[in-house]
Amino acid sequence: MMLLVDYENVQKLDLAAIPPHANVRIFVGASQAKVPMALVEQAQALGTRLAWVRIEGQGPNALDFHIGYYLGEFLAASPRTEHVILSRDRGFDPLVRHLVGRGFHVRRIASQGEIGGVPKAAAAGHGRDSGTVPARAQPPGASRGAAATGTAERVMVVRNLGKIDKNRRPRRRRTLESQIAAYFQKKLSAAAVTAVVEELTRGGLIVIDDAGRVTYHF
Repeated sequence: MMLLVDYENVQKLDLAAIPPHANVRIFVGASQAKVPMALVEQAQALGTRLAWVRIEGQGPNALDFHIGYYLGEFLAASPRTEHVILSRDRGFDPLVRHLVGRGFHVRRIASQGEIGGVPKAAAAGHGRDSGTVPARAQPPGASRGAAATGTAERVMVVRNLGKIDKNRRPRRRRTLESQIAAYFQKKLSAAAVTAVVEELTRGGLIVIDDAGRVTYHF
């Protein structure tokens, strides 16, 4: 996993709690002249897994543009690794949705506590494909379990739902799960269908409230 931190937006960090499989890039604004010593000491403990990116010059969304650039560079070098943007800035969400729709494993989180539940990478190094490998689509008739469900299924669901007007898409989680099962000719287990819904939620493509109502963001 590669974690890209918008330090202008989120200063509450506990680098000692960063997952052992994660690499970190902390983006610091040009006007941010001070970094707490405790954070510096935690950063040193991560060694080469962490690097600081200092933004030169100021301008509207300057730091955000830098994160977007580095994100694209990292995805090109390691397209199967999960990339997580830590920022409360929702301006990243359209980019995240676009990348998720193209099959990349990218998400934005608003606090470090949301990192939990991220699939662990096979290796800590970032210079190679060290993340979760997207599951390949199988032909109709091949049974798929929850463990085998991944990016390919999510992309297919997004493409199919994208063809439907938002006002006509399933409005409840149960109805959405039924429609997803239909897309795969009911060859996915109930657990696998649930996994696809959770992938859509983690990617910021849908939001499901406590009453089971679904809101779409694509």
